[in-house]
Amino acid sequence: MRDVLFERVRETIDRHTMLAAGEKIIAAVSGGVDSMVMLHLLLRVGTRYSTSLHVAHLNHNLRGAESAETADFVRTYCKTHRIPLTVMTADENMLHDRRVGSVQAVARELRYRFLERVADEQKAGKIALGHHRDDQAETVLMNLIRGSGGRGLGGIPPVRNRIIRPLIDSTREEIERYVRKTGIPYVEDSSNRTLVYSRNRIRRRLLPELAKRYNPRIVHALANAATIFEAEDSLLSEMAEKQLRRVLVSQSREGCVLALHRMATLPAAIRWRMIRCVAEELRGGRPGLTFQQTLAIDRLVVTRAARGTVHAPGGLRAQRAGGSLVFSLGEGQARDRIPTCPMAVPGVTVLPGASLTVQSEILKRGAVDRPVSDPCTALLDADRAGMELYVRGWEQGDWFVPFGMDGRKKLQDFFVDAKVPRERRWHVPLVLSGDRIVWVVGFRTDERFRVTDSTQHILRLRAAPTGEPV
Repeated sequence: MRDVLFERVRETIDRHTMLAAGEKIIAAVSGGVDSMVMLHLLLRVGTRYSTSLHVAHLNHNLRGAESAETADFVRTYCKTHRIPLTVMTADENMLHDRRVGSVQAVARELRYRFLERVADEQKAGKIALGHHRDDQAETVLMNLIRGSGGRGLGGIPPVRNRIIRPLIDSTREEIERYVRKTGIPYVEDSSNRTLVYSRNRIRRRLLPELAKRYNPRIVHALANAATIFEAEDSLLSEMAEKQLRRVLVSQSREGCVLALHRMATLPAAIRWRMIRCVAEELRGGRPGLTFQQTLAIDRLVVTRAARGTVHAPGGLRAQRAGGSLVFSLGEGQARDRIPTCPMAVPGVTVLPGASLTVQSEILKRGAVDRPVSDPCTALLDADRAGMELYVRGWEQGDWFVPFGMDGRKKLQDFFVDAKVPRERRWHVPLVLSGDRIVWVVGFRTDERFRVTDSTQHILRLRAAPTGEPV
């Protein structure tokens, strides 16, 4: 008789390259039907890949005696089958502390931290979770109801870093049929029957209603949609990251500056994703913006007369400053000033503390026949600027003569007029010749070093994110 589930899981593992020969796998086993079937199948496929298994069980301690009994069940099963096991009991007080999120959200975060710790201790290459195709459909539907974008509609990825989901292409029906055939023991979680949790209401009420009235294969339709969204989301993320490197003027732990003129020419979907990417990066990987906040920041990019500051959670702020879009964290963050370093003229200089590389070239008169509008490029009179240039950060009392002006201006006043947030000013690189500022990188050159009709040699400086061509 054909072993449908085993063949499907093996095909999923191969298609997504989930396992490598000789790898150790941490199997997250709750004791429920899904994780017990996954454990059984991983033991079977282990001979093909020469893998070894280590079970990890987290007792969330949310169901009192029932939770303890489930932990004992997993211990007994692993002891009987000689499978190494790590068990941890969660801190009940922390799980019920609503100040840090819902019980379910806190439990999920704790579970992932526990699994990562066990994987580190066991030097395991993979962590296997028991999510299946029905879970995928539920996740897509739940995220759609919440108003999620492409990332959320992509559902549960088959592979993410070292987490793998061998059952992701298998249905709940196939899993239950496999249990009836093999007699694998498992524990029923009573919390799966309550309708308090939104996922259970979707599973027990909404999906059956959709299957009955609209599409009997609704689970497959939603799971297929998730596969498409996930692939398209990965492509968009890759495109956005590539474009972000092109528009990035400077970056630090407390903020970053993007070139508006480059950003404004990009499709809206790429701009939105870049904005969210910057917000998440500055907030340590945590989602930082709602869709409405993303649109508000995008208006700063595409609307020339846009003014004001967009505020987001965690002290994140976005503001238009001259030709730049400036992201920053709230005041009180540490000031990492850009250290002083000499520039190679001609040559390439990596600016420490600014995540920028500056290329300098000496060009003959006439090599550049028109001015540039790119704030990341500066054209200067090479003979006036000289060959001994250096870079440093802003210091109190700095001044220069902004291009197009007759008189000098304090750099602090210039930053105020350009609406550069105070905490961002410490991260703007300055190129100097002697004690004179020749270029406020990403903003303005100095009038005293402008290219004129009498210029014989042109010094061209171009800044780009470190690692990108300049």
